[in-house]
Amino acid sequence: MDKMETRIAIGLFLVLCIAWQAHAAVNCTSAGRFADTDDTTCQNYTLCVYNSTSGTFISYNYTCPTTSVFSPTISACTASTNYVCNVTNTTDSSSSVCTADGYVADPSSTDCSSYIECVEVNGTYTETTYTCPNGTYFNPNTTLCESDYNCTTTSTFTCTTAGRFADTSDTTCQDYFFCVYDSSTSSFIQYNYTCPTSSLFNPTSSMCTASYTCTN
Repeated sequence: MDKMETRIAIGLFLVLCIAWQAHAAVNCTSAGRFADTDDTTCQNYTLCVYNSTSGTFISYNYTCPTTSVFSPTISACTASTNYVCNVTNTTDSSSSVCTADGYVADPSSTDCSSYIECVEVNGTYTETTYTCPNGTYFNPNTTLCESDYNCTTTSTFTCTTAGRFADTSDTTCQDYFFCVYDSSTSSFIQYNYTCPTSSLFNPTSSMCTASYTCTN
């Protein structure tokens, strides 16, 4: 291979690398490995690396080996027997349960066996549903699947109108209620949620935020 062919080969390699980087499946806001929410096989993930020179994050797409899947719980590829792939994507903002990036309980689950990953992309949240491994339950306080978590879905709050409302009994200001009107039954469906660890629920804006001061 002469020098010209070598330069062309290197150029093509760099172009391919840039293209792979530019089409990252996840909008990186922190360093780490994150599941590709559009991948129903649970094998694709994005590696986010902080570039101190530019002060931005660089994204790289990867695919787990054929016999494994990517577990967002441990942020690594693992055997399919260790993680159950059960992904459902929803983008309907009118029924969105997400108010911030992170993980929240699945409102359709009555036994705390599943949870939702919230990822904001261009102002819209992508919600991906995951199922905890057998024998574990999603703990909204730690946002992890735990075997010793006591699943509780009851509360004294009653929905009278649609929207998100603070749980006044929660002294941490992280718990809130999500009320959805069900036209088929002419009644409200109530869901319990907990804001991501680094945020609190602001009853004024009805959203999880890092700038709210808890007064409970």
